[in-house]
Amino acid sequence: PGGPGSLDLSGLSPRTALTIKIAWNGGRTQIETQTLPAPPGPLLCRIATVSDLHLGSSHWGASKLMLDRSGHPVPYPERCARAALAEAVAWGAELLVIKGDAVHHQLDDHFAQLGQLLDELPELPVLLIPGNHEVDAQPPCPLPAKVGTRGVPYVEVAACEDLPGIRVVVGNSTVPGQGAGSIDAAADDLADLVALASGPYLLGLHHHFQQQRFPTYYPPGIAAPASNRFLDRLARINQSGLVTSGHTHRNRMRRHGPLAITEVASSRDWPGVWAGYAVHEGGIRQVVRRVGASDAISWHEYSRRALFGGWEPWAQGPLTQRCFTHRWR
Repeated sequence: PGGPGSLDLSGLSPRTALTIKIAWNGGRTQIETQTLPAPPGPLLCRIATVSDLHLGSSHWGASKLMLDRSGHPVPYPERCARAALAEAVAWGAELLVIKGDAVHHQLDDHFAQLGQLLDELPELPVLLIPGNHEVDAQPPCPLPAKVGTRGVPYVEVAACEDLPGIRVVVGNSTVPGQGAGSIDAAADDLADLVALASGPYLLGLHHHFQQQRFPTYYPPGIAAPASNRFLDRLARINQSGLVTSGHTHRNRMRRHGPLAITEVASSRDWPGVWAGYAVHEGGIRQVVRRVGASDAISWHEYSRRALFGGWEPWAQGPLTQRCFTHRWR
């Protein structure tokens, strides 16, 4: 009667088969699963990413007719974002990477909402990347230099943050006024930052790297010729890397030579997630976690109905492409 909720099972051993039995008023079910193997070596740090918060949005779906009719006093993008960030902090994130489309439109009040959200996390270091929604003003106009009273800047071209065992590199892949992205303006700076890393790296962008010259699904990302050239360049510089993006609102993983390439879905709509990266001496573990707050889950469960229900499997993606262990070369 209280609506959907979540259970978080912690303290489980790695690489262990599990039987999870769930019972509730009127039913029961059983899940057979297995925990991921731990990367080699000790845990060195934890990094969290969110993307596509779309603060300021009020509708969802291809027809833009899906609205939040819960009567909740906090708009659903804000409560989903706040819940995701609170969970990331509780998990132990030492750095937050926001991979673009934090706001729905390039409007002052949308940036003010983002600033207020980040001001609630004064101790957490943040790397903030723009997405295409941050640069959708017509005619094009500059991004705000900083957001919030803590003054978090948008990354103009490229930036990095060094943590124990890894360098986190981020880049701006936006083209003002366009939905598709480009790596051309940031490629050299990103390559230099990766080359100067003393070990492995995690690279975050907003736009995904397409495998085809022309997009085969919506929204378009970075076209394949430029994508493949840049990924080949990264692999030549440093084989120990994971590249992650947002933009597509779906979960996927593929390999490009020695590199792991991932897309992580939105925190705002189904399946409503954030990603945690546990960095070990010999590798990294990506776990895509659903936002657990009940008032966020209730919206996410409703938003899964988009595209006549086709959005649910498309956005969720296979479990093996959401959660995996990647060993460094």
